Amino acid sequence: MLKQFAAILLTLLLTSLSLSAQTITPEVASIYERHWEIESGIYRVMKNGKVGIIKAGGQIIVPCEYNQVWNLDDDGFFRVLKSGKAGVYHISGEIIIPAEYDQVWPFSDELAKVLKQGKLGYFNKQGEQIIPCQYQQIWAFENGKARVLKNGKVGYIDSLGNEIIPCEYQQIWAFEDGKARVLKNGKVGYIDTTGNEIIPPIYTHIWAYEDGKAKALLDGQMIWIDEMGHPLDLPAPENDYSRSNSQSSVTERNEKEIIVEDEDGNKTHIKVLGSDIVINEKGKNTYIEIGGRNRDKYREYHRRFKGHYTGVEFGFNNYVTYSGSTNLPADDSFMELNSGRSNSFAINALQWSIGLDRRGNIGLVTGLGIEWNNYHFSNPIILTKDANGNISFEDAARPLDKNKLVTTHLNVPLLMEFQIPTNHRRQPFYISAGGIGGMRINSYNRIVYDDSEDPHKQKKKGAYNLQKFRYGGMVRIGYRAINLYGTYYFSTLFEENKGPELYPVSVGLSIYLDI
Repeated sequence: MLKQFAAILLTLLLTSLSLSAQTITPEVASIYERHWEIESGIYRVMKNGKVGIIKAGGQIIVPCEYNQVWNLDDDGFFRVLKSGKAGVYHISGEIIIPAEYDQVWPFSDELAKVLKQGKLGYFNKQGEQIIPCQYQQIWAFENGKARVLKNGKVGYIDSLGNEIIPCEYQQIWAFEDGKARVLKNGKVGYIDTTGNEIIPPIYTHIWAYEDGKAKALLDGQMIWIDEMGHPLDLPAPENDYSRSNSQSSVTERNEKEIIVEDEDGNKTHIKVLGSDIVINEKGKNTYIEIGGRNRDKYREYHRRFKGHYTGVEFGFNNYVTYSGSTNLPADDSFMELNSGRSNSFAINALQWSIGLDRRGNIGLVTGLGIEWNNYHFSNPIILTKDANGNISFEDAARPLDKNKLVTTHLNVPLLMEFQIPTNHRRQPFYISAGGIGGMRINSYNRIVYDDSEDPHKQKKKGAYNLQKFRYGGMVRIGYRAINLYGTYYFSTLFEENKGPELYPVSVGLSIYLDI
């Protein structure tokens, strides 16, 4: 019993010592203006307005010389920002990527993509730049190689940055059976995986191979070639490439035969290719039945178009850069969102429909709705303005539970809707697309602190340099009362040159209500 008690006491003592070793001491904390624990025993600290990372015992991981240091990722790396340039530190304190790049992507397959002066390159986790920043585009690596774009020409590199296929082609198609079609100086050929031109690019066009041979167009002449590009001694194939599209087959059919069968008072029967047409005059009205349609079906055939806009919407918000990427440049990274908590809600209360065909399946839809957008930030920052009135940020002095920018807009869409009836009751599958415009009527920054100090919540109203009016495109697709929608705004979130160049997007679910 005494041994068990001693073991428990020793365990508690060791645990207490371990916890105290991971807690920043008052002596260390006094060196810095602020400190935040971001991992067990790891602290973000501020000194002279600059941010760094230290261990609880005071050992420096990242010196206090950066404008921002992001949280530790799963691989043990910190992204840092200094004078608008991004870099990467390891938790050991080693500089992996110096802070001189316009953008740094997270590590994937042991490599991190970097952007410098509009050109892309790669670093490995050991801090070696294995691919210099000289490419306009680098596609994803597959089987140890990646397609690249350099000075407007396409080539391939391996995972060590070696150009295994020189960047001298206008296009390189996907490899199949160890070879790929290429386009060079407007001519088509084939290369193998090492870049050897197995068929020189001298042909205007090469058709698909069948049974080891393919048709090819060379200097206006059709020939047969083998898989090495050698001409074959075969009859010249037909020139499908230059055949006029004006030639077409015509299927003849007999002219329509109209037969008047009889007359019975005010009723006339006419048969056209086996279909029965009945003209029935009753008083001042004339009714026409075609192929057995009665008057109700005739009226249904000319039904009124009605669109699908009114109802409620639930969606998710985000924004993208000018190039369409959700990865923000380093200067704008303070605007990064928690996508799972950035949502929208809308009530579309009014709708007007304008039919464009007699069947009522095609028409224009417009209306009026109100939408609330929540942009929930992932970084511990407070939105503010700099000395020039541009949107900027301050690091939060207290831990945050919520930090979001909320906007409210009145929306007016103009959509072209196509409906496809799915049964005799005309319950349609539908798709619509068009434009949408909105006017901002309210905006504020809502902050909820994650501590016991007052105030616990703050709601800071303001324009925040947000655009007063916005415009974009919308697509909706649905069946009955349920539809999916997506929007992309061509206008930026903030006024020009007064904030990051970000373009709002949203996707979600709408429930149609026939108001």
